[in-house]
Amino acid sequence: LPVVDWRFERDIKKKQLLNYSIDFGVCIFCGNCVEYCPTNCLSMTEEYELSTSDRHELNYNQIALGRLPMSIIGDYTIQTVMNSTQIKIDKDKPLDSRTITNY
Repeated sequence: LPVVDWRFERDIKKKQLLNYSIDFGVCIFCGNCVEYCPTNCLSMTEEYELSTSDRHELNYNQIALGRLPMSIIGDYTIQTVMNSTQIKIDKDKPLDSRTITNY
């Protein structure tokens, strides 16, 4: 079950996510959380490599959920796209939050 910690930002009248975790030890894999997620950030997969015999190891926070399972990391068919098409940055225009940079 998802555990969400948030605070209400009065100036923008929206909730700001501070911390979240999902305890798969109590999950019955019904998919309701995926169906009703307002931001479509959850998905169900057929990945079983995260299985364990200890129920306490099934509690994942936002850091653990951001990691890919080893089977996906080691998959040779998934490759990082290097040298993708770049957007030229206008030197006269100041940088803003929408500027795409190459790291």
